[in-house]
Amino acid sequence: MGQSTLHTERLTLAPLRAEHTEAVIEVFAHKSMSTYIDIDFSDPNNAREMMRGRLAFNGPAGMGHWAFLEGDTLVGIGHLRPSWELPGDLPEIGWYLSPHHGGRGLATEAAKAILDHGLTTLHLNSVWALVHTDNQPSLELAARLGFLIVGTGRHYGADHRVHVALP
Repeated sequence: MGQSTLHTERLTLAPLRAEHTEAVIEVFAHKSMSTYIDIDFSDPNNAREMMRGRLAFNGPAGMGHWAFLEGDTLVGIGHLRPSWELPGDLPEIGWYLSPHHGGRGLATEAAKAILDHGLTTLHLNSVWALVHTDNQPSLELAARLGFLIVGTGRHYGADHRVHVALP
């Protein structure tokens, strides 16, 4: 099974492709997108390098990186892939939404689609999320999606809450 295109009420989550690069760079150009990341993705060179890494992903079938499209506009990106931080290749979800499109529930809608894909379509026995301890919007989003906080740890260079969602 390859990576699927996912659909929500307002969004299409398309597998991330090279042609999305400029739009992703534009999303990350807003300085706030790097608040909880130890790399400044508002620097286009750093954002391009991040995209190269995401496009090179060659992981388990059905997992990968998605572009969040509202019509023809890329509003964010997300992923479901083996964790780079947690042991045992645990499946980790992540999401990023442009601040220009926040406040309308699009991040929740996209993250829910990816989570449902992992738990229902791929039949994963868990999906994990690492959320920076100061990232209140993402902490609230994880709670809305039913993630359980199971601990804290130093991940991606900062303190994060460790969350898990189960089928």
